[in-house]
Formats: sequence, C-alpha cells, structure tokens
Amino acid sequence: METCNSNQQPRLGTRTEFTSSLIPQAAGASTSKADGSADATPANGDNARPNGKEVTVTNGAPAASQSPPREAPHIDVLRRPVRSRTLPSFSNANGGDGQDDRSPRTSPANRRLDCSPAYAPRFQVGAVRSTSKSLGPPPPGGPPRVGHSASPPHSPPPTNRFGGAATPLSPPHLSPPTWQGELNFGVSPAAAAEVPGLPGFSRYHGPTPGGEPTTPGSPRRTPPRLPSGAVGGSPRTSRSDARTPAAALTPGASPAGSSTRRSRLNSALGGNNRSSSRIDPEQVPRPVGQVEPVKEEGGKRYETTRYHVPPPATAVATIIDRGSTSCEFMRCTVNQVPAYPSTANTAHIPVAVICQPFAELTKYEDPVSLIDFGESGPLRCPRCKAYVNPHFTWVNQGKESNCNFCGHRFEVPSEYYCPVDDKGRRRDKDDRPELLRGTVDYIAPSDYSDTLPGVPAVVLVIEATQQSVRAGLLPQVLWTLRSLLNFMERPASRIALITFDHALHFYAFYPNVEGSRWVTVSDIEDPFVPCSSSALCIDALDDAYRSQVETLCGELSEFFEETTSEQACGGAALKVATELLASCGGGHVIMFQSSLPNMGIGALKARDDLRLAREGEGGQQQLFLPQQAPFFDTLIADCLQHGVAVSTFACPPVGMFIDITSLSALPRRTGGELFYFPGFDSAVDGERLHYELSRLVTQNAVYSCVFKIRCSKGLTVESMLATWEPEVIDPSTFNVSRLSVDASVDFVLSHSERIEWQKHVYLQVACLHTDRCGRRLIRVHTLQLPVTSSLSNVFRYTEIDAVTNVLIKQAAMAAMAGNTNFKERMTKSCVDMLHAYRVNCASMTSAGQLILPESLKLLPLCMSSIRKMPAFRAGTEIRADEKMAALIRVLGLPMPLTAPLIYPRVYTMYPLPERAGNPTGVGDNVHMPPTLACSSDKMALDRIYLVDTGYNLRLYIRDEVSMETLEDVFGVSTVEEVPAALAVPEELPEAGERILAVVWQIRRERSRLPWQPLSVVPSGSPEESKLLATICEDRVAGEMNYVDFLCHVHKMVQNKTD
Repeated sequence: METCNSNQQPRLGTRTEFTSSLIPQAAGASTSKADGSADATPANGDNARPNGKEVTVTNGAPAASQSPPREAPHIDVLRRPVRSRTLPSFSNANGGDGQDDRSPRTSPANRRLDCSPAYAPRFQVGAVRSTSKSLGPPPPGGPPRVGHSASPPHSPPPTNRFGGAATPLSPPHLSPPTWQGELNFGVSPAAAAEVPGLPGFSRYHGPTPGGEPTTPGSPRRTPPRLPSGAVGGSPRTSRSDARTPAAALTPGASPAGSSTRRSRLNSALGGNNRSSSRIDPEQVPRPVGQVEPVKEEGGKRYETTRYHVPPPATAVATIIDRGSTSCEFMRCTVNQVPAYPSTANTAHIPVAVICQPFAELTKYEDPVSLIDFGESGPLRCPRCKAYVNPHFTWVNQGKESNCNFCGHRFEVPSEYYCPVDDKGRRRDKDDRPELLRGTVDYIAPSDYSDTLPGVPAVVLVIEATQQSVRAGLLPQVLWTLRSLLNFMERPASRIALITFDHALHFYAFYPNVEGSRWVTVSDIEDPFVPCSSSALCIDALDDAYRSQVETLCGELSEFFEETTSEQACGGAALKVATELLASCGGGHVIMFQSSLPNMGIGALKARDDLRLAREGEGGQQQLFLPQQAPFFDTLIADCLQHGVAVSTFACPPVGMFIDITSLSALPRRTGGELFYFPGFDSAVDGERLHYELSRLVTQNAVYSCVFKIRCSKGLTVESMLATWEPEVIDPSTFNVSRLSVDASVDFVLSHSERIEWQKHVYLQVACLHTDRCGRRLIRVHTLQLPVTSSLSNVFRYTEIDAVTNVLIKQAAMAAMAGNTNFKERMTKSCVDMLHAYRVNCASMTSAGQLILPESLKLLPLCMSSIRKMPAFRAGTEIRADEKMAALIRVLGLPMPLTAPLIYPRVYTMYPLPERAGNPTGVGDNVHMPPTLACSSDKMALDRIYLVDTGYNLRLYIRDEVSMETLEDVFGVSTVEEVPAALAVPEELPEAGERILAVVWQIRRERSRLPWQPLSVVPSGSPEESKLLATICEDRVAGEMNYVDFLCHVHKMVQNKTD
C-alpha cells in the first residue's frame, strides 16, 4: 500500500477508502497503512472529512465488495488483476459507430424504419443482458427478443457476460380476467346514424359506421345518415342559431332480447318497461375513424389570433405566434371567458389554464426570441409588475403606456420611448419581438437573483447491489451513458458518477492520467463528499477526461459482477449527490434503484402494502405517507435552495415493494421525474430505460425556477395542480429546482368581479430560470382570450382535452390526499356540466334524449375511462407502488398525452387497408389505418391490432391468427418468433414493413414526447391482462362499461332536471 496525497498522480484501478475511527471496527480490521506508518492523508484536504477519518489506497482493481458484518462498516479491499472489457458496439442516429462528432440535432430528416430519435443513440438489442430472464433466452440463431411475447422452448442456458449461467426467473402468474362485454345487439336501420366529426382528439375526425365486425368475416354494417346531431330515432329539435350544436342520444328500436337488460336500459333512459327503447352501442360518441394525412410538412398552419379553438394537442400542426402565445405553451379550458361570475357558476365548466412553459417547438416554428435590455431589464408595469407585451397601448404620442392587466397608465422610460403613428402603433413595433410575439425570453439583470448562475451538471447515482447487476440495471445504465457522450453538447456536458451498495463509491478524474480514482466511503450514517467537486464533476467531452469516462463505463460492470452485497444505502447516496451538486452550482441527480434502501441515513423499512391496502381507507392512507419525512424534508429544502433536482428510476424485481411514495418525495417536490419499471429486466425494459435516460440528460430543461402567473382584472388564481406545491399564501407562485420540456401545471381560476366591460382577458406567465448554458433568463408567455356573456358560447368554445386534464388532476390530488369519494365528485362534475347545457341551451328537446354539447360529447367517455385507470382503482388489485407511480404520472400529465392515455387508439394491423403504411408523398409520412372503438367486442379473433396508449405501443396478436398470416406478415411461422423478426426490419415482408411504417409514423408525430417502445403481446401471455385492462370501453375493475355508464349519467341528468 502507499500513502495518497495531493502530489501523487492517481492511477487506473486505485481505490481510496474512507472509514470512521469512531465506529467500532471488526476484529483484525485496520485502517492504517500496511507498513505500520502513520495514517494517510485524504486525496484532497479541502473537502475530505477532518478528524477521525482515515484513508487507505490500494493498487490494483478490487473485486466486487463483500457485505461486511454489521459492526464493521469499513470495506475489505480484495486484490485481483484488472480485466479489461470491450463494451458492445453502438451507433448513433446518423448511423455511425459511436465516435461520430456530428450533433444529433443536425441529423437528416429521412430516417430508416429502425432508427432512433434525434436526442439519443440507437438502442442495440442485446447489447446488455441481465442474468435473470423473464421471457427466456432468444431463439437459437436469432437476435435477442424484443418486448414481451409468449415464452418459447428454452435452449441450453447461455453463459452471461458476468461469468455465470443465466438463471431464468419465471414471471408471476397473471390470469387474464374474464371480461364481460356488451351484448351484441343488432342495429335498426331507422335508429342508426353516423356520428359526426368528433372534436378534441387530435386527427380523429372522420365518421365511422361502428368499427370492426365482431364475428370474423361478417359484413360491415353501413347505417344510413340521419340529420346532423341526431343519433337515434328522431332528429334534434330545431332551436335558435345561437344554440350550441349538440349530439342527442335517443331510444331506438331494438330486436328481441333480454327483458332484464331492456328494462334496465329503459329505466336508465327514463322510459318504462313496456318500451323496447335503448341506446344503440354502435352510435355513441367515440374518437374513432379514418386518420387524415397531413397535406404539408409540419401539418396545417394556425395563427394564434385567428382560431376560436386551438387545434388538438395531439394534432400535427405548426403554430404561428401573432401576439398571443402558442397553444403549445398555454391552453384554457374555455376559449371564451364568461363575463359574469354567475355564468361561470351556471356552466360548471372549470375555468382553468394549462401551462407547459418550456414545451419543445417543431423545426417549422420560429424559435423563441432572446432579448437583452442590460441591467435596466425589460419594461414592466410599476403597479402589477406585468411585463410589456403586444397588448400594451401607447398614448400621449408614445410617452405613456396603459397596462392591459391592471389598467394603470405610467410614463415610458426615455430609453424605451418611440413615437406612434396615427393608429397609436409604435413605429418600432416590427423591430421589437416583445411587441410582436406572445412568447419571449429576456436576459435577467443581475439583481433578479441572489447568486450568480452556474452551468447545471448531472450526477448519476447507480445501485451496484447483486440485484441490480443480476437484472442488468448497472450495465445498462453504463452502456447508455457511454453511448450518450456523442449526443451531449457543451457546456451542458458536466457529469459525475457515484455507485452504492452497502457503501458509497466515488470516481475522481484528473487530467493527463491513465484512469480514474475509485474512492469508497463506508460511513453511511454521516456521509460526505471525499474529493473536490472539480475532480468528481468533470466535462465528459473534454479530451483530458473523455477516455477515462469511457474506460470507467466499460470496467465498472466487471468490478461488480461477482458482488454478493444485498444491502443498499440509497439515502446516503442521495444525500452526498445533492451536496455535490449544491457545490457545483445546481443541476440534476438521477438515481437508479433496484432495491429498497435499507441501511444508512434515510433507510426505509419494508411495509406490507397488501395488508395495509386490505385495511381500507386507514391503511391506504399510510401507504401515501412517506417514511423518513424529516430526512426528505431537509433534503428538499436544500435542493430548492441550491437549484438541485432529483429524478428516480425505480427498477425493483418482480413482486418487490420499493416504496415509491418515499422515493418519489424528492422528484415530486424538486421538479424531477419518476420512472417505474416493476420486474425490471434489461432484456425487456432496456430499450425504454435507454431512451428515457437519453432524453432526460439531453433535453432543454431549465433549473432554479421562480414561476408566477398574472391575471387581468376580474380573474384570480384559486388553486394549482402539479406534482410540486405552490407558495403557502399565493397559489399563483411557486419555486422549483427544475422544469422539463414536459413539465405541466394547471391553474384553476375564479372570478373576483364582473368583467363585462372588457373585450378580452389576459393571462401572463413569467418564469425566472437558468438554462443549460448557465444563463439566467426570464421566459414570458402572454395569452389573450375573448370575453362573452353568452352561456352557449362558453359551451361552444370549450376544449374537451383541457377540461379532462384538469378533472383528472383534481381526482389525483384528492386520491393522494386520502379522499375516497373522488370518483363520485368527478362524475358529479360531468353531470353538472351536461345538466347545465340541457337546462339552459337545449330545454326544448324531448325528455327522453340525452343531449351532449358538441364540444363535450366525449366527456362521459373520458369520465368512464378515467374511473378504470390504475391510478384510481381501489383494493389490492393494484399494488401500492404501481398506484402511486400512476398518480404521479397523472399529476404531471402534459396536454399531448392526455387524450391517448385516457382513450387508447386501436388500429387494425392485419389486414391493413390498401393505402395504410404507404407513403403519402409529404416528407416521410405514411397513410394511417382507421382507428376502432377501444372495446374487446370490436377485436376479431383472427386479426392483429396495434394499441397506442401514448406511453407504449403493443402489437396484439389474437388467438386465431393463422400460421399463414404470420408467414405473410412477419416471415415467421410461430408467434414466439415475431419479436425477433421485428428486430430485423430489412428482412420483413412487405406487410411487416408497412406495420413498422405505421409504428414509426406514430413515433414521428410524437417525436417531442417520450419514446414509445413497441412490444408484442400474444393472446394467453401474462402481458395480455395488462393490455386488456387498458381497453377502456369494457367492464374493468368493477366499473361499468361505456354504454352502461352513459345510461347512468343520463339518468342522473334526468333526476337532476326533474
């Protein structure tokens, strides 16, 4: 052994160990040097722990650390030669070998079917393999399998890269539930009609005669068209032109059937038992139909001042900012604001605004302008502090200005003065972005912040226990990190790496040396950062460090391949990582955890979540309270003060409780993100983790955010809906360490006074933040909305996706607070809105009709689907970790993912329509097949379907798909070979290539959203039960199917009317 001091150059494989002399040591343990000389000096005296700490450095790379006795917190350093290992090859989006220096953001637009998104290197199937296979080894001679599929016959156990035989772990037994679908009634020609175009769900606007036939080979029914708005027996009653269009569901003639069923439906519709009337399941509103292809690159162009209702959030469109901010940044539930508080109360529609302040723009949209006013800062109203915007008015020859928020008239500073023309327009308006655009960025003056901004850094903290290595978590993260180096951009390329098991392992880098230094800290009750931040957090793109980082990523898996440690000090690792970033000026901690952190500071106890869930409301409430609250509260306060955000990848083995409630405390409060991978296996989940991590590191997130929303006269902020919390006194303000490009926050507004004297209302968002380049900026969005005194106009210009986004987040907040009646409250909100429309806008219609406003015709469908989501299921059907992760996802749900998450899109992949999957002639776009109703009744047994939930894509192969079909579509003879065939798109038949073209069209349209992995789900596989649980029109988790729920809502509306 040798003494480590600041004058010595560290060598590859050296390891520094810190222990505490104040903690009892094991018998025979020593922390002195081998030659008996005095204690060693820490590598960096400035940051090493003083007094009572000792350090020993050993040459040579240690083997995997063994779990020490409880009374001996130091680590035994084992000696063995360093074994070099070559990482699997990887390629970037440009098709290179991973050494290409080209920026991914300049990659060509034309991409192959198997290419990767622009922000990440291509994921290579089989590059990292776990030692636990939930799906068995790949077929002999074929590439590793992709996604989920039925387990094939096992070949001889392969030898894994970690030195042992791959031990398969059987998946848990999940019996597919018995689904009780709707009775398949016929359709009376007199009662049938096509549903008109359905607004609010992206591009699904085409009419449909009712989806796929239930019986294979049966002819499709094509009902005759009835007058617009009438669904059922009679057309809608004529009313004034001011009335909002509505969809009316009336009883229609039905064939002989169950008298019990008929009686129940008639009763729900307000009829009597003698009537044979019922709602026709084929004609209820659904967002299905033919998907229209875009006519030009970037989609249809919309100017922000010329549309009454913005395009759907999932639409392919180009938004042009003409003075009111883009709907990609701010959307309102009502696009004409009620002038009177009584009108808003009567409509029962929540007046709310959904903000996604840093949403990514497409390449066809103008970037946000950056303006520098120097130390004087941007012009603001002296009274309400609103920022200058295109709606300020200029009077007195331009010497004074009127604030459009508070109406205050103030003198314009001399440096900002400009004469006006005869129309009152400033002559320099066309040269000032802040007077032309609804969204601008300002460089913040120095007095806007207490401290100087720094370039945010990233610290990856990876669990290195036996479970993490066995599942492939550690090697997968290291492989992704190394392949990601070509996709980082300076100056946002500072990274640090920490691993942990029962101790903390740091990796220090020094210029002009062969390798990094391994430093181990075994004091996990009072952990500390052992080296200077400049040695631990380095620029990975610097030539002096890059080779060290690549070498370390290649060797760490070898170092830990034989570990037997089963304990994890995750709390201690989290504490030192946040301290390290605080000293670096802020940034992002990314935690990777495979087991419950059960030792050291912040240790968590395993809770019997199934028993607590069975105890009812009291037990479930305990599961929603984090453990170690004082520990997490202290860390949260420190993170918010220093601009440090925490994101967590929770990757437990099958059936293990990892306490998502506690692990998500910091991600929720600091603006981080939570990724939950139950039963993680790199062979199955590696693709999603690879792209999620890549996007997390490379996206244009901002840090140290101070957020404020302002309303013009007459409106005030009532509440805020987000994963983090607002200020205690003012719900319009919050501080958070990080805002991602997907970060979304809803503000519910209320009237403080009548505003009938105003023509428009204004909302302005201002966010002080630090960008990835270390600049302190202010982003300002200004939204203009018209005012109306007409209740009909309020309903006419309501946006269903925005209303649903607000209602689902309110339900999630109530569920996390322990309120058990949130489903009833959500249903009541739906009934109140429909009743208000029925009474005030459609009172002349027949009492037996269910009248749905055109803008809200899908509201009952959305409410029915939300009640069945995993986040809102009761009892023990959903484990506590999964439920908490789902609730957090809902709370942070951005607008573009709202519609597909609530109502998954179902496409028929076999047989494909003639044009589906073929080029449209516009860019790389292809024609899409029509969508079907999300109901199992519409899925024939001999077909293949693609189910799109917004977060993943599942290729569903039904029971009776023949061998000939598999051969024609995928070039294989068994279902088990389909994933392997999809991994080699060049060898697919034409039908398979068209299927992949459809998949990539979906991904292309959502390129700004998280990556959607594709998995294969055969009938009878464990994954089928998860897929069927997303079929939201069926009876799921004890909830009514869609038609029955629609009858239930209609009955409640009628009862309220009577």
